[in-house]
Amino acid sequence: MRTITLHTQSTEQIGIVEENGQVVEVVFDRPGESARIGSIYKGKVIKVHAGMQAAFVDIGYEKNAFLRKDAVPWAKDKIESSLTEGESLYVQVLKEPFDDKGAQVSADVTIPGLYTVYQPFGTSVSVSRKIDLEQGKQLKEMLSQVLEGTEGAIIRTAATEVEVSVIQEEMETLKKLWTTLPVPKKPQCVWEDRLVPDQLLRKFPVHTIKQIGVDDVQVANKLRARFPGASSLIEWKKQGGSLPISQWQDALTSRRVALDGGGELIIDRTEAMTVVDVNSAEYQSNKTGKSHTYEVNKQAAVEIARQIRLRNLSGIIVVDFISMQDVSLEKKLVQHMKKQVASDPVKTSIYGITKLGLMEVTRRRDRNNVMDLLTEPESRTYTTDTKVYRLERDLLGLEASSSEAILLAVHPDLYEAKKRLLSQAISSKIPQELFVRQDAAILDYQIELEGSEDMVREAIMNREYCVDNLF
Repeated sequence: MRTITLHTQSTEQIGIVEENGQVVEVVFDRPGESARIGSIYKGKVIKVHAGMQAAFVDIGYEKNAFLRKDAVPWAKDKIESSLTEGESLYVQVLKEPFDDKGAQVSADVTIPGLYTVYQPFGTSVSVSRKIDLEQGKQLKEMLSQVLEGTEGAIIRTAATEVEVSVIQEEMETLKKLWTTLPVPKKPQCVWEDRLVPDQLLRKFPVHTIKQIGVDDVQVANKLRARFPGASSLIEWKKQGGSLPISQWQDALTSRRVALDGGGELIIDRTEAMTVVDVNSAEYQSNKTGKSHTYEVNKQAAVEIARQIRLRNLSGIIVVDFISMQDVSLEKKLVQHMKKQVASDPVKTSIYGITKLGLMEVTRRRDRNNVMDLLTEPESRTYTTDTKVYRLERDLLGLEASSSEAILLAVHPDLYEAKKRLLSQAISSKIPQELFVRQDAAILDYQIELEGSEDMVREAIMNREYCVDNLF
């Protein structure tokens, strides 16, 4: 069984997944400027290209989105007879913008739930191939009675784990969500499929989740309404966990991971692949021999599989285990590694060990890996955006402090980035009086003083600081 903890009070949303008491995923979701996969836009057809049998749609960004004919459910003939320039329509992002290309979209809009997917223009009901034919037929007949006109749906595998009434309730919720979408005058996003919490909650079958902890009462209530089938699992709980978020970021961006017994993993990324080296130099044991080396490699394999998932590594992954020089033990290690990655929701393949003793692994790209999201490519220092979110989280963490006032010094670049990233003032979220001054000599930010309001004001006056109360 697994538990999911959602940190939603800061602008950067974070989801932590635990399985059998161990953290296996830490997901960071921050607002971005590009169209994200799954989000729905009210768009405007700018050009219909008969030769390409496609259309270009303005969805509110610099680059127009690309809409193929086969992604328009009502386009039975040529696309020019189905769409007209200047026409407004809803589209959903299939592929995010890349380089100089706009997003790729579909007019076959879907609203996903835990057990079903609602398709306003789907016209039919599809059933997961993993569902028994007879049971699928019954579910299909039941859901067809709820749908009208051009509506369609997809029945997910998880639907077999709940009562029919739960499925019907979810479908009604999804239909209501669709009918209440805003109708803006200009092209823009009308519904965003957030990585946290929406996509994360749908990632796992509901019957495998023990608890969904949310740190905000209002968000918890919204999730209960959005996912009625999981409402009993959603609980409000104060922020907490095995490590503060900032320490998780430090751990997930470190290239060294300690192993029990003294060994360590060295994880390095290149443009082409990720390389993991099992270093046993510090391993505390007097045992030697191939069988002992195999046991050390087995232990390392468990942590490697965990780190691949935690860091969301993808593409080609090469693991340099300790050399055993024994083909039979190498085969056993490959089978052991396959068992470790079997529980990963993202498809991971183990191809074997090369003549050089390197294990070949591939993992499907799911989203940006943690290292690329949190750090700069060259220096691997935190990006300015990450520093802003860390600062916000640090200040929110002082909510329980007995201090009446806080004096904060920030670098001017960080000060400007904060205004760009955070729509709501941090000072309005904490009980303390916040005084902020800009200082180019500060590397990032520094809490200079905490205490009574009189003491902080006196220090500001004596040091002749120019401060801002709204930050």
